[in-house]
Order: sequence, then structure tokens, then C-alpha cells
Amino acid sequence: MFMNLHCKQIDLWQTPTYITYMCYSNGDGGWKGIKYRYEQWVESRSNGIWGDDQAEEFNELKRQIKGHLEELNSFKKLDFSII
Repeated sequence: MFMNLHCKQIDLWQTPTYITYMCYSNGDGGWKGIKYRYEQWVESRSNGIWGDDQAEEFNELKRQIKGHLEELNSFKKLDFSII
């Protein structure tokens, strides 16, 4: 069974089950703790080795990450759950 992190205010990126549990972590730190761990995972999506021929893909991913995190941070409070 797959478990995904869910947020009432915004569509999150689909998380692998282990990332869902790591982010949610029984609500440790409340919604701000969950948000922090999710942000760290989103930012890590661009980690790794990118070849010169992948510069366009890398830059597009960085734009997507920036936009997603800006939208996430536009909310004063977030309601997370696991579905």
C-alpha cells in the first residue's frame, strides 16, 4: 500500500511512502515541522550529478522547486495528513 503526504491547502508533490512517514513523523514539530521536512525533500530533488547536456532540465526543475515552495509558503497555516 502506498501512502502519500497530503495537504488541504495545496497539492503536494507525490512522495514515496518512506518520505511521507519521514515528513509526517507522527506530527513531530506540528505542521511547521512537517512543512520543514517536506521542503527539505523537495529541495533535494535537484541534488545529484547533472551533466552539461542536462542544464536545461536542471534549470527547469529548479524553477519548479522555487515556484512550488513559494506557493507552499504563501499559506499562514497548513493542514497535513497521510492518505
